Amino acid sequence: MALAGSPNTSERIFTVIRASRIPGWCFGPILYGIGVIHSRQIPRTIPSLSSAAIRLLTLSFPLCSIVFGVNDVYDYESDLRNPRKIASSLEGGVLAPAFHADILRAATISSLLLLLPSLFTRNLQNVAATSLLVVFGWQYSAPPLRLKEVPAVDSISNGVMVFLSWFVGFSAAGKGIAEAPRKGYMMSLCTAGVHALAAVADVEADRAARMQTLAVVLGARLAAVFAALC
Repeated sequence: MALAGSPNTSERIFTVIRASRIPGWCFGPILYGIGVIHSRQIPRTIPSLSSAAIRLLTLSFPLCSIVFGVNDVYDYESDLRNPRKIASSLEGGVLAPAFHADILRAATISSLLLLLPSLFTRNLQNVAATSLLVVFGWQYSAPPLRLKEVPAVDSISNGVMVFLSWFVGFSAAGKGIAEAPRKGYMMSLCTAGVHALAAVADVEADRAARMQTLAVVLGARLAAVFAALC
């Protein structure tokens, strides 16, 4: 999808926002909120409420600009062959190369916006979880790891990102991994299973796009078995 001439500023801004998948902006904040509830340390003071509000904001557009925006950049070649991308805007469409630098720049800035608030928690586990969330957000689609094309790891990575988003909320007021309830781990496993099932449903489209997903490599039946085990 090539553009005639160089895109203007409004086109660049609109594309960066669209690539972040606006409907997905709520996922991170919801997981953060669940983590806070599970910690039983609900913010009530103005400083703690302000801190929570900032974290909720950074887990919306900034996180999605990393997870989805970076994906669109590094999936460009496969997206051209992907019938889901061509036929439906729900998958984000094919991102023209003219916007790739803008998307990566936005993702880099978003990474900093995610990391900085964690430093004020003075909780090393919270900082580590936020840092890992940023790393997984990038490396799910970007080289050198490109986790989305490593069978089984692609689904597990989605589960890990859900757990990390939840744990950022759980540890916001000082809780640690040793205190994490099984609910957090169950959400992670369920997400991995759902992702594997989605790969089964999308196996033909992924095969056409030459994506090495779990279902493409192992077949729909084994991928479904993996999902059930999760």
